[in-house]
Amino acid sequence: MNQTLEWFQTHHEAEARGGPPSDVQFNVFEVLRIAEEVEHRAARFFLQAAERFTDQGRRNIYYNLAAWRTRHERAWGHIRRKYSERTGEFGTFDPGNYFLSNPQVMASLTCLVTHPRSRGMPAGKETAEQIVRDAIRRARGVAIFYQGLKGFVRDPESRRMIDNMVCEEERHIRLLFRSLERVQPERVNAVPAGVAHLAEAVSYS
Repeated sequence: MNQTLEWFQTHHEAEARGGPPSDVQFNVFEVLRIAEEVEHRAARFFLQAAERFTDQGRRNIYYNLAAWRTRHERAWGHIRRKYSERTGEFGTFDPGNYFLSNPQVMASLTCLVTHPRSRGMPAGKETAEQIVRDAIRRARGVAIFYQGLKGFVRDPESRRMIDNMVCEEERHIRLLFRSLERVQPERVNAVPAGVAHLAEAVSYS
């Protein structure tokens, strides 16, 4: 088992038994840093996935998914910088605690961290609908990850920030479902018109 994942599961179980572990407590700055890294990895994943396809229509779906993640990476970064300006709070440097000093490594636990050659990447034969439904599945995984992250914070402000992140993922999921509904089922996977319409719909998510 991945050592980081094993560590996460152990600490999540400890949190369930009676509160967050004492050795790892992320503040708002660190929570936002984790979210930035999640979005960065997600955008990279979708860009790499796009290269598996030869037609521009399905590539555009992935490009639009990547663009959404990039916008959110920038948004979380902006909020983090404004928060630091307002509070003077920054990340923690603790030579004895790798996770506190490098909170972004927590992002490696999400379902969006996939090596280009692994089985988690698309084969390049998926339909447009399958691409969007996979994006929905991955967004749900990110929301679950954020919920688990609550076990690593104590202060109410950090929990509220995580709630905002979960809400954004849930909003993204709703918009992706809506993008499928905008295109008539029989046209979703038609080439090229249906795929183009779906790519355009995804761009509004």
